[in-house]
Amino acid sequence: MQHRQRGMTMLGILVLVAVVGVWVYAGIRMTPRYLEYMRIASTLEKVRDEFDANPGTTEFMLRKAAERHFDIEMVEVITSNDLEIRKEVGTFTVRAAYEDVVPLAGNVSFLLVFDKSVAVNAR
Repeated sequence: MQHRQRGMTMLGILVLVAVVGVWVYAGIRMTPRYLEYMRIASTLEKVRDEFDANPGTTEFMLRKAAERHFDIEMVEVITSNDLEIRKEVGTFTVRAAYEDVVPLAGNVSFLLVFDKSVAVNAR
């Protein structure tokens, strides 16, 4: 009668725990950066809602509103001067595009690329 073993070896469990641990650690390190991106995205949407269909909207007004919201939300990665604001026929496009490096361990890092844009109708 043959007896077959079932289950994982201790070495298999250790390898699995190490791989899962690295991914959990990476997620913990990247979470604050994604939360800050969500604050930036909500700021751009608030600025859009504030100035949407306002005929007197200017680039200066959009920058000042974004700066005010960045101060309230405590955004430190970018400033209102880093925003790209383009005016096309009756519409402003406000874009926040930036990169952020998250160090993992030693010389290993993650490069996170964020890009958010909103269109503000200024009739």
